[in-house]
Amino acid sequence: MRFLFDASHPAHVHTLRLVIQELARRGHEHRIAARDKDVTLRLLEAYGLPRVVLAPLGRGHWGRLRELAAREVRFLSLARRFRPHAIVGSSVHAARVARLVGARSVLLNEDDAAVIPLYRWLAYPGASVVFTPDCLAHERHGARQVSYPAYHELFYLHPNRFQPDPGVRTELGLARAEPYGLIRLSALDAHHDTGVRGVGDAFLRDVIEASRGVRIFVSTERPLLPEFEPMRLRLRPERIHDALAFARFFLGDSQTMAVEAAVLGTPAFQVSDLVGRLSVLNELGRYGLVFGVPPGEEATLLGRLRDALQEEPACRVARRERLLANKIDPLPWFVDQLEAIAAAAASGQAARLAPPPVPHTRT
Repeated sequence: MRFLFDASHPAHVHTLRLVIQELARRGHEHRIAARDKDVTLRLLEAYGLPRVVLAPLGRGHWGRLRELAAREVRFLSLARRFRPHAIVGSSVHAARVARLVGARSVLLNEDDAAVIPLYRWLAYPGASVVFTPDCLAHERHGARQVSYPAYHELFYLHPNRFQPDPGVRTELGLARAEPYGLIRLSALDAHHDTGVRGVGDAFLRDVIEASRGVRIFVSTERPLLPEFEPMRLRLRPERIHDALAFARFFLGDSQTMAVEAAVLGTPAFQVSDLVGRLSVLNELGRYGLVFGVPPGEEATLLGRLRDALQEEPACRVARRERLLANKIDPLPWFVDQLEAIAAAAASGQAARLAPPPVPHTRT
């Protein structure tokens, strides 16, 4: 079978790379179309995954529209040459291109449709299958929606395949037991981030003051003030999850990294206008793994952060174990579904998808 993947964001690389590698191990062919967004291309290179960049990155409203149009035309050209049985990813192009080349389109999404209305409008119509975490089952996108008890981040951070490497401490220049925190500042330039506020410089100072005795590293997509520049995280992007796993806390305005920290058991704090609007983070909040506030309520978050820094490590371990008991390792099941979808496309039949496994424990 032949699979065409679209990786337009670093999070897509993490979610899809092990899927791609497992399909290759099973003897299937693949191609990857990528977008030059943040560290997407560096990650693909680090994981040894060749890719095709379809168009230069667009800036601003009209630049993004031009990029979108150019990518769709070139994506179609790539698909016509490769003749995939399935087009896979979080691609806005998948459904339309798949119909034109006789393939099936498979979307993965874990953001609420109400938060990303443009993506939902561009991507969902005509999609063959839309895979979402079961905390989005309430959206009811019809028979095409398949919900599973996990998150994107468990494709690559489930303990069945990810064991953090303590050697990352050496790469960070840390002493063996030196505590540290990780802060992420997003560019907030995606279409769904329009008008969205996150972590400001004044609050960043407050966090540094509140976490005295904890070394702070700042990963950022936007310029840093000179006073914060010595804290800039200088680490290969493929090592970020090792760093997250051993951090005393994560704080930022990034949805993806907040989820990653949470499933690793690292206390995650978020400042964003999107707090309360994303079902995945709301669910993780009920497990006590994420705490978020909108801008203007940072004082409440600082109090929770101070509490987390005094907490025994066993508490975070217990919260993570409770979460994992209620979730599955989604990777093997998902790869099986992709094979079934591609085989159905090759034979012109309807795909018969297996329901996801049931978690071992429900609490």
